Amino acid sequence: MGATISRCFCLPRRGQPLPTLPSPALEEEFCGLTDDILEEIFLRLLAHHGCLRRVSLACKQFHRVVTSRRFIRRFRATHLDAPPLFGLFHNYNHGDSRFIPVGVDGTGYCFAPDNDAGQLLVSGETDWNVIDCRGGLVLLQTKNRLRLLVLEPMVGRRHYLPPPSDKSLDFCNAAVISTYGADDDHDDFNSHSFQVVFVSNNLSVGHPTTVYIYTSQTGHWRNAASANVSSVVKAGRPSVLIRGVLYWQLIITHGIIAFNLETHELYEIVVPVDMFEDIHDLNVNIVAPKSGGLGLTAVAGYAFQMWTRHSFPDVDAFHADASSWELRKIVRLDALLPLRNARFGTPAMEPGRKRPPVWIMGIDEEQNVGFVWTRVGVFALDIDTMKFSKVFGVLCREVYAVYPYKGSFQLPAGIYNYTLA
Repeated sequence: MGATISRCFCLPRRGQPLPTLPSPALEEEFCGLTDDILEEIFLRLLAHHGCLRRVSLACKQFHRVVTSRRFIRRFRATHLDAPPLFGLFHNYNHGDSRFIPVGVDGTGYCFAPDNDAGQLLVSGETDWNVIDCRGGLVLLQTKNRLRLLVLEPMVGRRHYLPPPSDKSLDFCNAAVISTYGADDDHDDFNSHSFQVVFVSNNLSVGHPTTVYIYTSQTGHWRNAASANVSSVVKAGRPSVLIRGVLYWQLIITHGIIAFNLETHELYEIVVPVDMFEDIHDLNVNIVAPKSGGLGLTAVAGYAFQMWTRHSFPDVDAFHADASSWELRKIVRLDALLPLRNARFGTPAMEPGRKRPPVWIMGIDEEQNVGFVWTRVGVFALDIDTMKFSKVFGVLCREVYAVYPYKGSFQLPAGIYNYTLA
């Protein structure tokens, strides 16, 4: 299914020497393999710079293959389509435990960053909030919302930037988008261009919702769009990017703000008032159905619902029309997922509980996979096929929102200066 986890050996911690193999023996063993055959083999490596770094150190032939421009472009094109899931960021327990690697509890460990999880954030950043994660980039914001950070965990690179100077601080959210593609012709393969899209509301009458865009190439913000909407953007819930349009949820109404990255049009998409009545806020999520259009999921108790909308009328109709949503599926999660457990027994609803019995913690927008919290562990649920796999053991109930972190290939720094001893 879409949430299949790629497996790879674990990287050593920082300061530990890289494992070495006798290159003459390797060259003798692989002397019958051409560069083309080796290229096909190496294309199947995990999209992490540590894997190629090890390969490049093995022997001269391996180094020649993985540093060629043809291989780099093919490797990017391969892994941009389906980058592997490395783990989840969250905002519970600010400090040393903000990243959960896949398989940390023994369910299939495949990756750990070069740094320890606590070292991803340095002194002064440990109480910042993760607000978005996409394309190998993580976007964080200070609690007072006066500073942003775009973090590249793979290479330890940081980009600090202030929010828009004329922004409103009442309600805001933001998204980070990598603008570095497989076809980019850069001499520096470590460059990583990006955009930050910042949406801001003001409670004062007459102040519209405004979208600002920051581009790493220019280093400046610009006012991109504004519109009057019926509610304010919800903080603490990540954006969803679907075919060039960014979506954020609104507070109370469960409506949606949509921003087109190409046309810079800003819309409000209204949902029927009774669609998500009496459903916990944690259990309403924007999703990206593979069949196209826009989707919303809701979980009431254990009843999973998915609504879709395929028609996109004019801007004015966006603001008022709520009739084009269609209920596509209803599934009982307690019957689908293996929630019966010798330790917990059969999960049951508890009256007056602060959290629902199950909830969708986050969405992998590329695969349309939801990460579902249950009392027996976290499951990756393909929302289109309803296939699932367990990816984590039992997590704290306070980890209510997660930000899936997936790989984005970058060539390790200094690989071109390599010389075989």
